[in-house]
Amino acid sequence: MKVFFVYSSHFANLLVEEQVKVLFSYSTTSSPDKLSPDIPGGFPEVLIDSSGFQLQTGVKGVREISLTCYAMWLEFVLPKHPEISGYFNLDFKDPWDTLCNQHWFENRGLNPIPVWHDGEPQEFLDYYCLHHKWVAIGGIAKRKSAGKTFYINFNNWLHQAYPNTNFHLLGTGISGVRAFMQARPYSTDFSTWSTVARFGHGILRDDKQIIKEVRLPEADRNRLREDKEFLKVKTVEAIRNIKYFEDTLNNLQNTSYQRLLV
Repeated sequence: MKVFFVYSSHFANLLVEEQVKVLFSYSTTSSPDKLSPDIPGGFPEVLIDSSGFQLQTGVKGVREISLTCYAMWLEFVLPKHPEISGYFNLDFKDPWDTLCNQHWFENRGLNPIPVWHDGEPQEFLDYYCLHHKWVAIGGIAKRKSAGKTFYINFNNWLHQAYPNTNFHLLGTGISGVRAFMQARPYSTDFSTWSTVARFGHGILRDDKQIIKEVRLPEADRNRLREDKEFLKVKTVEAIRNIKYFEDTLNNLQNTSYQRLLV
């Protein structure tokens, strides 16, 4: 399983130093306050998020995304960055609109990773899996029932129904870690590593190498605000624990469907 770390410009150098795979958001890299529309280099592998989810959910600063602008931006960065292994379609709430966007990009010569949302008609997923090797699944994290059993059953269903397709689970991150020990997707993304700086949380691992997000002691939380070196140490600890978990998974067999996805 590939773990992509959601990019943060505040820790860009740190992410490069730790050589993590990163997920860039188009809305961030193309923001008006950026001097260059390019993305930073130095990462072993990169995924591009179209920011469709942020657009749908009203994230501050993401008001409108133009298909043409997104396409032109992709055409600018792709030749310069061979480390970009994929980029997501611009997904909308209406699955027909999302499919139309997919066809629009393909007619332009681009090949985005299709995005299917949990709860949409399965016929759309059937179509995407028939025509694409890598498909992204969204809308899972918002499920109230999205616990270990759900993730195991959902991953098993995907791989039984579509054995020739690689799946990326969008936004699941740490909520799926216990399930990933038994059944896992081809790839997923984590923003949890940045909760050290945002919320004063740490990412720790237990004796079974399962990681968890915990609220740090008050003294450490206060120190994070005042001591930049301590913030760096705790952030590196979170990143390395997630990477260690990824490496542990990739040395295990996917026991639920007897398949390695690395």
